[in-house]
Amino acid sequence: MCETSPRKPMREYVMAFRKILVPLRGGGRDDAVLTAAVAAAKAFDAWALGFFARPDATEALPYLGEGLSAGVIQEIIEAAQSAAEKASTQARLTVEAVAAREGVPLSHSVPVTGRASLGFHTRTGVLNDLLYEETILSDLVISDGADLAGHPALRDALETVLLSARRPVMLLPDKPPGQIGAKIAIGWDGGLAAAHAVSSALPWLMRARAVEILTIGLGPSGVAEMDRLRDYLRLHGIQAVEHAIQTSDLGPGAALTEAAQRAGADMLVMGAYGHSRLREMILGGATRHILSHVSLPVFMAH
Repeated sequence: MCETSPRKPMREYVMAFRKILVPLRGGGRDDAVLTAAVAAAKAFDAWALGFFARPDATEALPYLGEGLSAGVIQEIIEAAQSAAEKASTQARLTVEAVAAREGVPLSHSVPVTGRASLGFHTRTGVLNDLLYEETILSDLVISDGADLAGHPALRDALETVLLSARRPVMLLPDKPPGQIGAKIAIGWDGGLAAAHAVSSALPWLMRARAVEILTIGLGPSGVAEMDRLRDYLRLHGIQAVEHAIQTSDLGPGAALTEAAQRAGADMLVMGAYGHSRLREMILGGATRHILSHVSLPVFMAH
């Protein structure tokens, strides 16, 4: 008679992060972002893949103007290509240095083992398009979130990841904490985006030592919504405490981050663009604030 293996605990069946994509800029911030990504890879036995989008200098030709000579245009293209090559090389060297320092193997293609590993990949083209294509079959994107206002191409690409690729994104502050995910705050408004963020963050929530739900803007059905969230978390073995917060004069985004930091959280889980992106751009909203003021690791999903 064939014996069946004992059933594994339900917690083991929750989808984990296996491929973590890490957009790189080829600058000094890459080291901190890759270090955080490797820590996540170790926690989930994942493959962290550093990705550098090499700009195609020829795509700028229509914007150079008609008064430039062919020689000047060629010089501009060659200078841009040289800068892109230098940044790509620096990104690759940083990946190799972080892998050696953190003690994980380098694997530039899908690893055959279930151990944490780190790789590097580069393509030439438009960042927004390339990042979308790379993330649709990734489980999580971990990105530098410091000064996204000063890097509109990356900010727009991350918005595309959230809204079109529908993949979760973790944004890191200027100085990421040494440990991420020990105490997690959930920004909860009862909406679909927040619910998707919670379900997407389950692998991290199940590892956390403490989880706190920060409620904001709940309507008349708020009690029932909270009951459903508590039940959902309990099904996954997660016990959470609740704390209602008030929207500050700066808006819900500032209120959430301030409350999370007061609670000692090292990660905030929240929905992205619970309202339309146009409405948030015109009226302001939590997502727009977070994208401009990343003060702790923020896990977002739409």
